[in-house]
Amino acid sequence: MAFLNPYGDSGLALLRRFSGKWGRRLWYRWLRWRLPVACGPVDCLGSCGTEAVLPFSCEDLSAYTKEEIRDMLHRIMMEKGAQNIVVERYLEPYLEKSLQIDGRMMLLLMADDILRQVCRKHQIARRELNLVIVASGPSETTWLIRKLGNGLNRLAVVTREPEAYQELAREFFEEEGLLVRVCARPLTQELYGNVVIELGGQGKEDWLFYRPGTIVLNLSGNGFRTVQARTCGRNLTCYNCFLIRAGGQVWDRRILQAVIFKTSTWMGGGQLQNSGKIKEKYGLEVEKTGLET
Repeated sequence: MAFLNPYGDSGLALLRRFSGKWGRRLWYRWLRWRLPVACGPVDCLGSCGTEAVLPFSCEDLSAYTKEEIRDMLHRIMMEKGAQNIVVERYLEPYLEKSLQIDGRMMLLLMADDILRQVCRKHQIARRELNLVIVASGPSETTWLIRKLGNGLNRLAVVTREPEAYQELAREFFEEEGLLVRVCARPLTQELYGNVVIELGGQGKEDWLFYRPGTIVLNLSGNGFRTVQARTCGRNLTCYNCFLIRAGGQVWDRRILQAVIFKTSTWMGGGQLQNSGKIKEKYGLEVEKTGLET
């Protein structure tokens, strides 16, 4: 993949010494046709993709247009026969949506698996679930409701944007016979539900309205100590993504991404540092960041 010059520099390093218009064109041409990309399969909670290790940094790419970068990435996929490609966050805008692993699918797989485990552990039939979903964004939440709503008798949505769910509630009632109750924040009365799914840590102000004995599923991975503290005297059973695992999979999206990329650069370093077994098992590196959760 690389050639050597008499001074011992690799071809990649030599090309980087060129400057100006022609140097930039030569560098791009080399990247495009001789790209030394290491690819391998990766399984994101059942959604298969390809992990690509690219030989350049964000700074290297800053000299190129979006079209050129997109061309590079798509060429990688064509050469490697990849249907999905997992890239660092700063490269996501350059990929077509159809080529990315859908983040909502990861959320659905987590929610579906955790619900299955909770129903089995607490001996609750799926038809007996009175599910409450604390919404994050209308698009993500609506998509998740459509996937999880089948087979339920009753479902409630807690949101600051109740108008965004009125049409969904009408459709579900007409097509499935499912009663979807839309609860606007701030809450003023107790929620009728035995299982609550909190998306994105949005339920921190709502817990006072959970019925005693409610099972709370926090899918964000945030603030588990806060969850533990706030349940004192409330008889709530709380599950956090760090605590629920199945088949060796880690059910936290940020740790999952860290497992894929073998490093943590965009979540609190202290959070991963405290997960010693996970860090040791997957050989993760922890880089200190300004974001602490």
